[in-house]
Amino acid sequence: MTDQQLSPARDLTGQAVHSLAGIEASHLLARLSAVILFSILALGLVVPKVAGAGYLLLALIAAVWLSLTGNWWRPRLKADEKLLVLAVSLFIGVYLLAWAGHGFDPAGKDGVGRILRIGLVIPIYLFIRRVDGLEPAWWNGLSMGAILAGGYAIWFFLSGQPGEFQYRVGGPTNPIYFGGIALAFGLMLLPRITDPELGVPMRSLAVFAVLMALTASTLSGSRGAWVALPPLLLLYIFTLGARQPPRWRYGVPAAMLLITLFIALTPVVPLSERFSDGASALVSISRGESPAGTLGLRMEMWEVAGALVAERPLTGAGPGGFRQALEASVEDGRLDAEFLEFRHPHSEYLSALTLAGIPGLIALLLLFGLPTRRFITLWQTGLTRTRLMGWCGLTAMVVLATMALSESIFERNSGVLWFSIFTACASGLVHARRRQDLFGSMPARRQTLSVIVITRDEADRIARCLSSVAGWADEIIVLDCGSTDDTVEIARQFTHRVEVTDWPGFGKQKQRALDRATCDWVLSLDADEVVSEELRREIDLVLARRHPSFDGYYLPWSIRALGGEMQFGRWSRAPLRLFRRTRGRFTPAEVHEKVVLDEGCRSGRLEGPLVHYVYRDLDHARAKLARYAELQARERRSQGHHRILPLGPAVRAAINLIDNLILRAAFLDGRPGLIMTGLHARYTYGKYRRLRQLQRSA
Repeated sequence: MTDQQLSPARDLTGQAVHSLAGIEASHLLARLSAVILFSILALGLVVPKVAGAGYLLLALIAAVWLSLTGNWWRPRLKADEKLLVLAVSLFIGVYLLAWAGHGFDPAGKDGVGRILRIGLVIPIYLFIRRVDGLEPAWWNGLSMGAILAGGYAIWFFLSGQPGEFQYRVGGPTNPIYFGGIALAFGLMLLPRITDPELGVPMRSLAVFAVLMALTASTLSGSRGAWVALPPLLLLYIFTLGARQPPRWRYGVPAAMLLITLFIALTPVVPLSERFSDGASALVSISRGESPAGTLGLRMEMWEVAGALVAERPLTGAGPGGFRQALEASVEDGRLDAEFLEFRHPHSEYLSALTLAGIPGLIALLLLFGLPTRRFITLWQTGLTRTRLMGWCGLTAMVVLATMALSESIFERNSGVLWFSIFTACASGLVHARRRQDLFGSMPARRQTLSVIVITRDEADRIARCLSSVAGWADEIIVLDCGSTDDTVEIARQFTHRVEVTDWPGFGKQKQRALDRATCDWVLSLDADEVVSEELRREIDLVLARRHPSFDGYYLPWSIRALGGEMQFGRWSRAPLRLFRRTRGRFTPAEVHEKVVLDEGCRSGRLEGPLVHYVYRDLDHARAKLARYAELQARERRSQGHHRILPLGPAVRAAINLIDNLILRAAFLDGRPGLIMTGLHARYTYGKYRRLRQLQRSA
């Protein structure tokens, strides 16, 4: 570990950050957190209460540290972090509203504490993202946890220990969670097997840990999580394996499939028997018969839940609704009395629907989907080590979402606990790993870089743009088209490559600038854009490789306008701006031009923000959008756009408003986001109204 484990000297925006109480306190707190995280993972599957106690202790440390240092929301949360907070808060809020809306049923009171524990994801994540040195505790904890779980399962199975679940190994919880989480551990460790930075002993240990994890899951007899194996192995080929030699890319998934096949055909292990029972049940279903066994019981409960959802699709029946419907079915003789031992429909998706209707299902899907989306996007970025941690998070989400098909995982403490640990820790460690990579020792660039800018009357902004790349880029090329202010003189203070030309349109002018570039890679900027320190460092890491992973990269905009910073809405998209000089070109569009790569080229995405000072003030915003609306209308008219109906402009403006405000979460940007939403709805209305006028006059 480094001398300063917590709160590095600078955050990702280059600003100073706060420490807890000096270097020693930070170092001690980081070590304590590492021990807790290691203990949760290493012992949580075999020792009762360890995972729960460790989770609560980690949450307490996080909340106290964040409060003492005032770092709850500093540095300012990025878009994906805000979405994680939103997903967790929304899920908890929907549960509480459903409970209150259905009369504070006692069943809801029983679940309040369990559901509120998911909220601890937020402080744990905000804390872990600021701590250095936790990654070894994570990997070693997973390895030790997998080995201990496998050893425990073998001992239980061979010694013939009597258990609550007969021959199935359940650990301190039950076979569903013991087997499912053990399988997740094993799949998370797959990157360690092929990690070139590890020596042979550590990679061999990873192989052993994976085999022990599979053994533990096999002897649990829990089959639900294994449904996630085929899609995850397919993902492996296109994510982890994409940059590996063929023997690893295809060999690891093939080996995993062979192991699974061996398990399925070995009659003495519990999972084999469970697979056989499941196959028999599916045959019965295909014949229109009621299946026997646990699948048959689940289908009966799913039918009860489905009827309840059909009756109350928008509001659900509240926390106790399913249990009441189950009791009514038993009283009517439709179900046997054995169903009275159940309190949930054994599917988290149906649980969400019966609890809070469609809003409950949406909240659940966002809770799974938004972290998953974050982990998936890591495979488009330029940082290698974050991808390995992202694989852990992606694996956890896929396994838990699959388990949720046949188990109401948030109706049990174990499900809440492991979901929260995986989500908070994997997300936080991704952020911490990224910070360490960007602000650690930086290798020299192997690839040269040209920056190209086109200008006209940008004297108040061009210095800010060029100063962000001066002394960093290998060459800067500025093409001006007849500025009447001091733009050209200011630009010449930063580069001698300044030319004045006529104005052929945005696309053609940028192509002219590209044709003058001579370096390996090109970064295209507008005069109102600034390259952040984080983005510069990320580009340096990409161009330090002999062979960068992609031929072009999208750079996310961070919009600065209307008195604030905006990260959401359609205007906060990520344009393709960094690309190999010989592989890209600009479209000849008069406005809204873009870079297109040659056929067969691959594009990725960086995460450092390209700061975009898009409008000088509100009047400038209105004037600029009005001009763009006119240009867009004329361009669409020349392309033969389909005829616009009388209500078309208003309908499109309304759709645009809903899309930006709700679907693209512009409301998370506060007042600036609301103003920008209104401006773009007005722009959309004006564009299509003008297009209709042009069509009618033709």
